Amino acid sequence: MGMNGFEQRKLNEIILYLLNVTGGMDYYHIFKILYFAEREHLAKWGHRMIADDFCALEYGPVPTHLYDAIKVLDSKGTALAEILYEDMRLAGVDAPNVLIPQRMADLRYISKSEQEALDNSLKENSLLTFKQLMIKSHDSAWQDAYNKKKSGKISILKMAEAVNADDMIIKYITEQLDLENVLI
Repeated sequence: MGMNGFEQRKLNEIILYLLNVTGGMDYYHIFKILYFAEREHLAKWGHRMIADDFCALEYGPVPTHLYDAIKVLDSKGTALAEILYEDMRLAGVDAPNVLIPQRMADLRYISKSEQEALDNSLKENSLLTFKQLMIKSHDSAWQDAYNKKKSGKISILKMAEAVNADDMIIKYITEQLDLENVLI
């Protein structure tokens, strides 16, 4: 399912926040830091930070729409890519996978609980190597999706379970997923 304009803008502001804190970062680290922040936020609060689905790719979870947008960032091939293109740039020839912020993030789009999850994930994961991030992100939620279908969608319920969310949060997420299925 696609992301609406608000969801795209919010994701853009979250990426800008990560880039503002770090001064710039390769998108592999961005994807994994988002994944670990999303898991933490789900386990603590029972709801997602971003509307993007994570897919289980060979080297770990990847936010689908963000990945597609970054792949075409210079050509502005998607609506999300156009938003991102206005606010960040690829670093260039020497660092073609590194994004550099062009402005400060608008923190009105990021709640305090989301900022806390992002900060925690940055602290825990920003200095890890590619291989360390890959191993860490191959958690039970990734394994479940990858074993079912390579590049399969990772369940938010499995993400919460992977970080031992308590039973009340698991029940809440399950009820929300059931409700979404009825409404779709």
